[in-house]
Amino acid sequence: MSFLHHLPPVSQGQFRLKDLVYPVACASLSAHYENMELVVFPSVDAKTEDKDVEYEMRSVYLYHNNGFNTHCSAFEELIGKKFIWTEEYNDDEEEAGTLCVQEHEEVQKGTIEFLELKDETMLVRWSGEAVVGWNRKYGSHVPFDTIFSVEIPQKLSYVLDGAKSSEMKIDTDTTLKILNLEEFNRELEKMPSSGFWGDSVLELDFILIDKENHYNGNVIFDKAKNNHLTILEEGCPRDVNFRGLDYNLRVNYEMFHFEIARKATDLS
Repeated sequence: MSFLHHLPPVSQGQFRLKDLVYPVACASLSAHYENMELVVFPSVDAKTEDKDVEYEMRSVYLYHNNGFNTHCSAFEELIGKKFIWTEEYNDDEEEAGTLCVQEHEEVQKGTIEFLELKDETMLVRWSGEAVVGWNRKYGSHVPFDTIFSVEIPQKLSYVLDGAKSSEMKIDTDTTLKILNLEEFNRELEKMPSSGFWGDSVLELDFILIDKENHYNGNVIFDKAKNNHLTILEEGCPRDVNFRGLDYNLRVNYEMFHFEIARKATDLS
């Protein structure tokens, strides 16, 4: 990081990799909720046409593959916060990020700062050190620094981490709970990893608890992981749609994605 102190400060819309400066081509921020907390996935892509830069070094892509939990419930709460990694993973086993120049390599330390929020756009600074693996100059612990703007995602899903719990909080009044997680996983372990399950039909049972009222629901997987139907008990004040399942049970990874919104007629 000290190397950057001898260089002009990075400007908004720039990506500095050691002594190379790239214009930011595009940047994004995706996010979802886990137990009322925002998990965010920033990414930034930068490119240069400078002929003095070796061709293989003319584009960089910095991203968070698995995201990190901000422990904030709204984007406004992120402003002024810094998330710091002193090594490749933090205490919550969340990665510092990935940098792709030649190959996809680990960010070895880093800081993500949320600087400003204006008109649904957020200004982010991401600095740190990463592996590039190009030559001695651009090998390991290569410093980087970038400032970029991203649009705030307007529609967020709710993700239940099945490896940690069978239920998740939607808000202070509402909880979604999977009722047959162990049974579902036993059946899931029998299914081909391709996601096409022959003639098998799996059922995920859940209940939505809203202000002490209980509403039953089911997700029916018909012969494939991505062929599913959500069924919800009538009278539920929420629209609940199952959006997908990501899993690898061998490494204790299982994420259930739901789209949940209060019905317009129930809004106060």
